[in-house]
Amino acid sequence: MSLSRRKPSSRHSLFHFYGTIGLAALVGIGTYCAAPRIQEPLALLYARVIRSAHLKPPTPVHIASLEQDVATFNAEAAKVGNTSDECFPLHIRVLNRIGILYLQCPEAAYEKDGESVRISDNFSAPAAIARRYNFWRRIYSLWGKDQYVMHLSEYPEVVVEAYDVSRLGDQLGPVAKGALVKRIAKSERQLYRNLFLSMYKLRDHEELFTPAMRRLAASMRHIGARDKYLVAAHTLRLQRGQRDFIAQGLTVAPKYLPAIETEFKAQGIPTEITRLAFVESSFNLKAHSKVGASGVYQIMPATGRQYLKMFNGIDERNDPIKASRAAAKLLKLNYKITGSWPLAITAYNHGVGGIKRAIHAVGSDKIIDLINRYHGSSFGFASKNFYASFLGVLATLKDRDRLFPEVPKVQPITFQLVRLTRPTTVAALKKKFRLTTFTILEFNPDLSPHLVRSRWASLPRGYVIKVPVPKVGLAATSRVPNS
Repeated sequence: MSLSRRKPSSRHSLFHFYGTIGLAALVGIGTYCAAPRIQEPLALLYARVIRSAHLKPPTPVHIASLEQDVATFNAEAAKVGNTSDECFPLHIRVLNRIGILYLQCPEAAYEKDGESVRISDNFSAPAAIARRYNFWRRIYSLWGKDQYVMHLSEYPEVVVEAYDVSRLGDQLGPVAKGALVKRIAKSERQLYRNLFLSMYKLRDHEELFTPAMRRLAASMRHIGARDKYLVAAHTLRLQRGQRDFIAQGLTVAPKYLPAIETEFKAQGIPTEITRLAFVESSFNLKAHSKVGASGVYQIMPATGRQYLKMFNGIDERNDPIKASRAAAKLLKLNYKITGSWPLAITAYNHGVGGIKRAIHAVGSDKIIDLINRYHGSSFGFASKNFYASFLGVLATLKDRDRLFPEVPKVQPITFQLVRLTRPTTVAALKKKFRLTTFTILEFNPDLSPHLVRSRWASLPRGYVIKVPVPKVGLAATSRVPNS
């Protein structure tokens, strides 16, 4: 029997409601986008709704499941109460051994998220950026590598739902787990996209919102934009948790941070900014990007050649301490040009030329104005969130002992610097300072293993090599033998 000849059930009625509203929204958006009050770049974004009309509508089962999820969420939230001043995840159900989570934000936590906060002597998260900052603070401290958060790229703080793959254990590797999550998220994203389009169409009649709609609307009540639900429909994205990423960095960073802070102080840079290395790589000494950036500060080749040695098996971008000197000089230049640390730090990601263009385009040098009003093609999610993510890392590291009690404390490395007065073979250095290949590579990650293992390879005049502090009875010296 065809569906059209049957009396519709409540599930089918709900499906008909979502489908009709969603299609109505698609029909009406073309005219809305033509309105002159919409900035052109956003109008182009919204116009994608028309091109997405080929998407399959959600099934009645999916819609009923979504509404049931909200009922479960409300019941679980009632059990834990509404007095906490911090948001926390609640488990809703399991789908293909993947846990579905909603983020519960009690009223006190929701209000607190929007308040300015002092993070350090030199850095604060102002109210205008506070919610964005709190999103990244949770990504770095609450969500781990087994959690994937679906949220909105335009309003990052709006968490739609999250996926927990920890139940899969070691049966699947990280790539396979990620692929499985993405397949599930693709279906969920389509469901939420239609839901947001329906909310946009009903924006003047929120009393008609379903429980699932009301949950999403509650998480967006701080956003005054009339088109917020339309924007939400097309800015759904996945963000993997970074807690494990930060924890791993904490096993390496303390070895180098005292020396790095000395480099930043020498350039007159606030020492808190040394923590940008956590945003860039979390002190992964072997970090390399697809565009050629390298080292813990992810320095591009052009910048590296300007400030560091890069030739014949030497790439000082890969030495955290030497690279920090280049990072500090670049940040100092950015600050001189932009006049503020929020812009200077954002320029570290986006380029100072791009920041100057953004300032000119919006007529403001406030970071929040660039985030909200600048729609340059290259000023994407990473650039918009770079400063907020830095603040999130800074706050996370400030609370390191409470958040990462399982990470052992690591002592700084101690070394002496030897500046070569003439070209010198690595073999001669090994003999002079009683070094092994492993020790040289450990203290000098800017040297390639091939170079260090070679019997004949030389280091150039003026190169500074780090060697361990000599044992008692072995005199320290900065002079080296003839090669």
